[in-house]
Amino acid sequence: MAIVTMKRMTLLAMQADKDKIYDALVRTNAVQLKRSTEIPKCSTVNPSDRMEKLAEKVNRVEESIAFLAHQTELYNLSHKGKQQAEFPKNSFARPRTEMDYQFFLGFGKNVQQVEEQLARLAQLRSSLSQAESDLAQKTSEKERMLPYKDLPHPTVWYKDTESSFVQLSQLHVSEWQKLQTLADGFDLVSVEKVCEYGNVAVVVAVVHKSQAEFFREASSLGLVKSNVRTEVLPRLVIKDLEQQCLDLVKVQKDTVKQIVEMDGCVTQWKTYVDYLGLCLKKAEADGDLQNTAATYVLEGYCPADSQELVQQAIQNVSMCTVVNFDDIGEEEFAPTLTRNNAVVKQFEFITNMYTPPDYHEVDPNPVMSVFYFIIFGFMVADVGYGLLLLLAGVFAHFAIKQSTGLRTMLQLFGICGIAAILVGLLFGSCFSYSLFETPLIPDPSKYPMVTMILSLMLGIVHIVAGVACNMAVKIKHKQALSAWLTDFPWIVAFLALILAIFNAALDMAGYSGYDALRLPDIVSKVSLYVCLGAVGVAVVFAGLGTKGILGKIMKSFGSAYGLINYFSDIMSYIRVFGLMLSSALMGVVVNQLGAMVSAGGGIGYVFAALVLVFAHMFNLIMGILGVYIHNGRLQYVEFFGKFYTGDGKLFLPFGSDTKYVLVQETKGKKN
Repeated sequence: MAIVTMKRMTLLAMQADKDKIYDALVRTNAVQLKRSTEIPKCSTVNPSDRMEKLAEKVNRVEESIAFLAHQTELYNLSHKGKQQAEFPKNSFARPRTEMDYQFFLGFGKNVQQVEEQLARLAQLRSSLSQAESDLAQKTSEKERMLPYKDLPHPTVWYKDTESSFVQLSQLHVSEWQKLQTLADGFDLVSVEKVCEYGNVAVVVAVVHKSQAEFFREASSLGLVKSNVRTEVLPRLVIKDLEQQCLDLVKVQKDTVKQIVEMDGCVTQWKTYVDYLGLCLKKAEADGDLQNTAATYVLEGYCPADSQELVQQAIQNVSMCTVVNFDDIGEEEFAPTLTRNNAVVKQFEFITNMYTPPDYHEVDPNPVMSVFYFIIFGFMVADVGYGLLLLLAGVFAHFAIKQSTGLRTMLQLFGICGIAAILVGLLFGSCFSYSLFETPLIPDPSKYPMVTMILSLMLGIVHIVAGVACNMAVKIKHKQALSAWLTDFPWIVAFLALILAIFNAALDMAGYSGYDALRLPDIVSKVSLYVCLGAVGVAVVFAGLGTKGILGKIMKSFGSAYGLINYFSDIMSYIRVFGLMLSSALMGVVVNQLGAMVSAGGGIGYVFAALVLVFAHMFNLIMGILGVYIHNGRLQYVEFFGKFYTGDGKLFLPFGSDTKYVLVQETKGKKN
């Protein structure tokens, strides 16, 4: 259970074998490429244009998939049952399509077919867009013509004479009487309402040219000259437009149906996205190589235990190669790959969310996972809630077949659910109902000081573990003297502090059930002296390795001042008590509410059951959210703050970061 030892790989090979070697490295799933060290008389290539074209292709395919999904969704809204289309979606158990390396790496032979499918979709999309545009235009024209539906003549029939203006106009129906009144004020003006549609009146105004100012005054009433021009009756034009709209709707439906029928291509398109992603990675790798006319040099990292696998994979595709594997220097960068047992592995993402460990430091996950487990148990502290979390973890383990974030999260909660069950038994709590009359840890609502003191004691042990990890880091980096003289005394001091204040803590707790645990007074007194002595040693030797008397004094002063930070960190563990108490009290309130509802009998029992189920689920979900955040915070600040630097980069094998497909080696077949 540690950070895996890495090797720096250097490969000299023929340019002609480059693609085959790339594919061989992908199949090993054990090599991360890096930029090759510059070599005199070797050249590099700039793959930016090629990468840009590949990225454009990826975006085009992704956009096509999204467009097809949207059209399928719209299509299904207007169809029912068997008429609905099925957009290919992977199952909950297997969110990514599984395939072997041979098919995935050889997907290039399907590229022409996929490009033809995408071109057809683009053509159909263009046709649909044109049909939608034409339909909108024809609909707009029809709407513009509707007020003239009952017009007795074509609009061109209304035209000026030698002496008069004849104008076909539109007016709001509410202004018609005002227009008539205005016309009556002119001797040579006549207006007539020839038809009406909705709130629009179509008016014919005949005005002698000498009284043209009528139009200026009428415009203030909203009289607008018609811009509709038809050679035939408007109702015939409207009928023709309606038929054109029907034809366009049919074209639109037929086009959508053809688009939706392409749903069967989606799986292949998703594979194409990941294949293009691999091509993009290869192009990026090309830019990191050192090249001659016939050869190239490639560098990368691989786990030490995969060295033979990688070498054999390369030799299987090319005999004209030279491969060297070198150790990583103490100051040299290398990606981080942690290898832990199945339980600790579930906790790794908590550390990675903060920052992955640096290659040269100690893997914190084995120790962190233990304390995350314990603190989680104390924060939840309920057998019933723990069982629900355990069931969720078991469900995720067996129901979700591929590694996903959801599966990891639920499995983590399932493991921590065991801690909640164990601590819940100590408290005698199951869904906030008491299991025992006298549990090992009394009811926190009656004896809050007991739980608070336990939380603080747990915090001291957690911090001691962090200091111990700092010792391990120093010893690993050959700083054993500093570890034993500056860190170990703090461990002794805190452990002695627990013994020194143990009896006082029992008095403060005020719980008679723990009186038998009291230590002899001599133990408390000796422990206090040991604590003070250890602090003194830590402060005196804090300047170890610092040059100059003043520097050593300042270091010692800083170490003494650090006591404040230590006690501040310890007080942070009150949040363990706070979260546990709030969840427990909320559960008690839920149970009381359920009892009140069930008091009426009959249907009250049904409602009480519903209240208990949903309220406890809500309490669990909200509680887990708080536990997840605050437990992580204790690990990140109080624990990691004692020794952890992080800032590492996770090991990412070449070609492994696919989005839609999960590429695996065929069972029984070796690389």
